[in-house]
Amino acid sequence: MRLRIAATAAACVFAMAMAAGPAVAHPGSHPGGQNGHHHPSPVTQVASQLISPLKVAFGPRGSYLVAEAFAGQLTSISAKGVKTTVVSAPGQEIAGVSYSNGTTYYFNNDQGAGPEPGAELLPARLMSIDHRGHTRQIADLSVFEAAHNPDGKTVYGVRNAAPACLAQAPYLQSTGELFSHPYSSAPANGGVYVGDAGSNSILFVSARGKVKLVKAVPAEPITIDASVVAAAAAMGMMVPDCMLGLKYYAQAVPTDITLNGQWLYYTVLPGAPGEDLGVGKAYRVNLHSGRTQLVAQGLAAPTGIAVDRNNHVYVAQLMGAGVSIIKNGRATTVLPAMMAADVAVSGHTLAAVTNALDEVNGGKLVTMGIR
Repeated sequence: MRLRIAATAAACVFAMAMAAGPAVAHPGSHPGGQNGHHHPSPVTQVASQLISPLKVAFGPRGSYLVAEAFAGQLTSISAKGVKTTVVSAPGQEIAGVSYSNGTTYYFNNDQGAGPEPGAELLPARLMSIDHRGHTRQIADLSVFEAAHNPDGKTVYGVRNAAPACLAQAPYLQSTGELFSHPYSSAPANGGVYVGDAGSNSILFVSARGKVKLVKAVPAEPITIDASVVAAAAAMGMMVPDCMLGLKYYAQAVPTDITLNGQWLYYTVLPGAPGEDLGVGKAYRVNLHSGRTQLVAQGLAAPTGIAVDRNNHVYVAQLMGAGVSIIKNGRATTVLPAMMAADVAVSGHTLAAVTNALDEVNGGKLVTMGIR
């Protein structure tokens, strides 16, 4: 997942270089509300020069918690922008920060030495810090992955190609590897829900560390057309002509989760070659019945989702126009920004981390008022 997100950085930086004015909406993401009457609220910059700020959460006493993922750092930021280091673990990935009832949750993920994610199964620890500052490991998600591998029997890539066709590009078909990359968390009664972007699953971890599968997130079908062939070529993968028109079943890659009543909302960023194609989606699953509903599609690398007190859904699109509100399946930009990696909502305040993969100027934490 780290490399999947990092792979989008070049496209994002190119977009920044080409943007001479305000950010424009991604196709399918419309500035202004219904009939163009939405007027975005003013945006306040709380902090800047953050290193890969990929997740944000509202913390204690009006603060914000930001996971500076590739820096191996969890930072608390006051409403006035004062930064305090909460966790410093150079060489590790710090991800998926969340907060509830005096306890901070985050992931401390080991980083492999190889070029590809999933090449080896590494520790992926769900950690907590209580109100006294005591840190403990709740569970190592890689242990569950080794024992159960929820997507181990899922066939990814091209499923229906003739043998002679598949023989031209055997790398376009595989099954789920042993790989755990917990990337998002949502505290709940008795434990924490986890979105594992490596195992393509949503899990529940009890306060005692027992891990249970909530949902194996299905592969996302993408029709192989000229745009898919071009995207694959840019990644060094040749797609033979005999596969044109077939379905490519991409790894779903759940990037964020949030709770709202009996519903768990989540975003997916379909894995290669779908990341650059605007085929991201938002779903919600009923935790009682297991029923899943599509909330929005055609999203540009959605990596953050939040729901406010009025049941309005907000999505951060890493390669889109910023943070959007979803109404009737349609995304409308409410906070224009480059590389918006995450969004969180509390009361009448929306917080977002933007410019998340800008290695030159660093990322930003911004807020805006919502109704």
